[in-house]
Amino acid sequence: MGFAPALMLTGLLAAGSLHVASPAWPPIAVAKEISPSVVGILNLQGSPDGPMLTRGSGSGLIVRPDGYIVTNDHVVSGASKLRVMLPDGKSFPAAIVGEDPLTDLAVVKIPAQGLPASRLASKHIPTVGELAIAIGNPMGLGFARSVTVGVVSGIDRSLGQGYAQRAYGLIQTDAAINPGNSGGPLCDAQGDVIGLNSVKINSFGFESMGFAIPAPLVEKVAQALIRDGKVARPWMGISATDAPGQKVNGHVTPGIGLTAVAPYGPAARADLRPHDVLLTLNGRPLPNLSALYRLLADLSPGDKVQVTLSRGGTLLSRVVVLEAMPEHPQVS
Repeated sequence: MGFAPALMLTGLLAAGSLHVASPAWPPIAVAKEISPSVVGILNLQGSPDGPMLTRGSGSGLIVRPDGYIVTNDHVVSGASKLRVMLPDGKSFPAAIVGEDPLTDLAVVKIPAQGLPASRLASKHIPTVGELAIAIGNPMGLGFARSVTVGVVSGIDRSLGQGYAQRAYGLIQTDAAINPGNSGGPLCDAQGDVIGLNSVKINSFGFESMGFAIPAPLVEKVAQALIRDGKVARPWMGISATDAPGQKVNGHVTPGIGLTAVAPYGPAARADLRPHDVLLTLNGRPLPNLSALYRLLADLSPGDKVQVTLSRGGTLLSRVVVLEAMPEHPQVS
């Protein structure tokens, strides 16, 4: 699928029939289809008795006709008030439905009905090299619904540290993502929303490295925020670090070493102890800490997981019943 637009483009160029305004150029159709769902979001701050000043602005994507909009958490975080600007020029006050800083996602709602909503491609797996089309509001609403084009440069990227690594399997793209684009959609050549633009590497020597949160994660988090106002994450009650390989059945197997176990937490109740080395979870290998977080991301509080571990060279098996993550966990 990722190669189809390139093949079509090559053929048209060979025939000498492609020009700038050609409807065969996929971004034209994508921009026409998706732009009506892209909104501007103003983050306003000020005292109740004083003037409201614009702290920042970003983008958002209408995901339900009754006013639900998904965006980045950093777009709305810390706002005294929010204002959403629609493509037709209308503006509405917005209320935060829920925020999830770990994934940098948030949902806001405006008092409106019959809005043009876009559907997230929750089962789409991007292909490296396929066309990527970003839509958003760089530098504020004066450049609303700007369209930039590039390719999917990479998938399953991680920029988070520690426990936040579990929140990311980012899509890397060279489609220009500038300040104000945050929260806008990243689309493929068929007009499917494959991700939500989130961050750009802005360091000296780096060019065109932007990242989008993949659509399946956006949909999962957005549904939880709309339903519950928060995301309930599974918690094992451990602190861990990558560990040297353990010798198991004559083979050296990598794992993660437990540095702490929360008293009375799920791991403690399953008899996991500091200095244990976890080797597998539900039969899946744990070569590093990121692997654990990624596996946990697909689980829910209440799920039972089987772990194999090495304790002083002895191979053991334990069943851990996951719990909901406390609001301020000291360990993961």
